[in-house]
Amino acid sequence: MKVIDILRICKIAGRTIPSDMTDQCNKTYLSESKGEHIPIGEMDIVHLIRAFNKMKNDNEIVKAFNEIIKRKAN
Repeated sequence: MKVIDILRICKIAGRTIPSDMTDQCNKTYLSESKGEHIPIGEMDIVHLIRAFNKMKNDNEIVKAFNEIIKRKAN
């Protein structure tokens, strides 16, 4: 199910959706498999979760690498 559809369902169910969600859903994510930028709102929720976790893990790897470089410099 697409992120935008989940937000619509939440709104119908009576949840308050922050006003910036339309802008957030229009932002794009670089899909490695498709090789193109796709709107976040058009992403399947499963793919969004995987992409989020991959970005988080990539960030942690970069931080660890920078720490190793710092230690070697000292």
